[in-house]
Amino acid sequence: MGGLSKELVNSEEHIGQGIAGEVVALSSIDYVELLRRRSKTYYEYSQEAFERGDYDIAIFMVGQAAQLRVKSVILRILGYTPRTHRVRELLAVLAEALSSLNKSSLASRIKGFVEENREALRLIEEAYTGSRYLYKVYEREDVEKSLRVVEKLLNLLEAIEHEVFTT
Repeated sequence: MGGLSKELVNSEEHIGQGIAGEVVALSSIDYVELLRRRSKTYYEYSQEAFERGDYDIAIFMVGQAAQLRVKSVILRILGYTPRTHRVRELLAVLAEALSSLNKSSLASRIKGFVEENREALRLIEEAYTGSRYLYKVYEREDVEKSLRVVEKLLNLLEAIEHEVFTT
């Protein structure tokens, strides 16, 4: 797993803190759904930010959408989420997990997606910090490309999840 910290997020329950400070425990299934819902929301907000011309915010949000959706699939398969924000690294973990399940064709689809979209994925990863802390301004074309690639990624992940869990 190439340098990843394989810190487990307790595979049975995910402990958090509620609004009033109480301890809240989520099952793995609930946590998968939470990550999916957040991913969808980030994606929708990224589209709204794009339409308003807030490109820095849009590219950050589309990256969050990608990260959380990949993490939800990894959690569902492996029972933990890697502690990284790099989409390519997350996709490598997912491809490795699929290979270990004898789903080599699905792993190949992930690897092919990464190869085909390397530039846009690199841009999305850079935007994780660049859009917030660096003197970097993202252009309309950057966000358009990122939105297209993440939409393809979300569709690919949906298809992979369907194949893994229904066949």
